[in-house]
Amino acid sequence: MKKTIVLVFILTSFTIYSQKQSENQLEYLGKINLGLHGLEFSYEYAFAKNFIWENNIGIGMGMSNYYRKTYYTFDIDRPTPFFKSEIKYIYNRKKRGLKGKPLINNSGAYIGLQAKYSFGSSKSLEKNKALLTEIHLGSQKNIGKRFLFNYHFGLGLLSDFDTKIERLSPTAGIRLGYILF
Repeated sequence: MKKTIVLVFILTSFTIYSQKQSENQLEYLGKINLGLHGLEFSYEYAFAKNFIWENNIGIGMGMSNYYRKTYYTFDIDRPTPFFKSEIKYIYNRKKRGLKGKPLINNSGAYIGLQAKYSFGSSKSLEKNKALLTEIHLGSQKNIGKRFLFNYHFGLGLLSDFDTKIERLSPTAGIRLGYILF
């Protein structure tokens, strides 16, 4: 009888410990985002302890380089399709957990490396086929159970494939996300 009680106690303590560990782990999220860059569907894939790979497909802002300027153009009547992929390193999860801040829905501050390909529009000179590669600092905050607020700012290299011009540009993004699954 004593052995059974000890065995149940040990198994229960392992179960409780594993549940606490799973609360700190990053999650896989499918969501819809609306922000400065447009409307997008994204999927966050946690592939390491503090790393997320996020892929997006959407419609919204077009990009181009002309002469000495970089243009980011949002045309609500003719949005530009794009694909975006980003690796995020969430660097403050442990500190957030110790302060009692929520860790659900991959909340935390991060360093991101992102590539965004805009398919452009043949009907607009300000929306070319372009690739924006950027590094940025950002934060993702949980708002309720199903909403997320995400912002970032950084520096990127915009390569315009139509004009063959490359230029460094400051970058920023703000978006509100709704978690689908």
